[in-house]
Amino acid sequence: MRGVVHVLVVSLGCAFFAGAIAVDDLLVGEASPTNVAAYADFNWEYVYRYKGSSSVAVDVHWVLTAAHVADDGGSGALLIEGEMYTQMERVFHPSADVALVRFDKPLPGFYPLYTGRVVRRSGTNPELLMVGWGQTGMVASASFQNGPGGRGVKRWGTNRAEYDGQSVTVDMQGDAGELTTEIFNTSFSLNDTAYEAGGVQYDSGGGVFVKNGGQWKLAGTIILLTGTGPDFSGNFMAETAVYSDWIESVVTDVDTDGDGMPDHFEQVYGGGSDLVASADADGDGQSNVAEWVADTDPLDAESVFVLLGSSLAGEVVFSSVASREYQVQFRTNLVAGDWVETNAWMMGEAGSTTVLVPTNSVQGFRRMGVRIP
Repeated sequence: MRGVVHVLVVSLGCAFFAGAIAVDDLLVGEASPTNVAAYADFNWEYVYRYKGSSSVAVDVHWVLTAAHVADDGGSGALLIEGEMYTQMERVFHPSADVALVRFDKPLPGFYPLYTGRVVRRSGTNPELLMVGWGQTGMVASASFQNGPGGRGVKRWGTNRAEYDGQSVTVDMQGDAGELTTEIFNTSFSLNDTAYEAGGVQYDSGGGVFVKNGGQWKLAGTIILLTGTGPDFSGNFMAETAVYSDWIESVVTDVDTDGDGMPDHFEQVYGGGSDLVASADADGDGQSNVAEWVADTDPLDAESVFVLLGSSLAGEVVFSSVASREYQVQFRTNLVAGDWVETNAWMMGEAGSTTVLVPTNSVQGFRRMGVRIP
């Protein structure tokens, strides 16, 4: 039977949301886990800093984070090895403190999901590896505290799940209201694992990994501190196994009603599966399904796929996003004949794209095409 843990929060500022990894040896914790023989095959590069907290890549364009992180203000852009990745869409789980965020360009890599249990019926529970971007922490024998600073540095540590099969309810205040999340917990005990750690402030959205079948897989998402501050005893983690079906349905663009728009697009812009494909919600001349294909906002008339300019020299400028492919096509008249491709399908750029197409002495018409890669 599943239990329910109610955490009553007076205001969002009083909630003990998780932040950075508190670990005894910062020299180890702030260096790549690959420097330690037991974790030499763990690549921590796909845990990203997001809105000042943490996130984990779970598909080519998607990261998983805590809903209370995704709901914070700011652009939500990722900076990865000097390259900017633009946030295109946030999809919140309907009842839990988890959210998926889609970006305009393919991410460098991502982690597989772990769909098993991290708490065994007998024997020792497997060692878990935690990664986050929060503050430094200070540790004692059976507790840890938020540190004085150090936010924005990636750190890692280890722990074990203590129990699972329960849920925690937090009043997020505002529009979010109460969120109930299926969790497993970790409890801090300095000598239990070699690099015992706890998630502190701004680690929320960070990843908890387990090695399974020779692969490191995402077993949980850090969401909350446990205990009464300033001395915390552990963390609650949103259990990946519980939410894996929801994650897969979003990142694979499942379209339950078969209207050409994925469920997550209808949830974000229509409040469910009631966004009419042929309707033009923002009156910009593009149907809702066309807005999905172009990856524009169906509720914002300024967000629209449109030709911005062209020249006799063959230069064509159009609005674009980095998540879609574009092509210029030509035909001599609008009555008969086929549209002829003038350039190969090409990935767009954020904001606008300029393409130079062949010119000839034949008068005719050009059109822009957009498609999902």
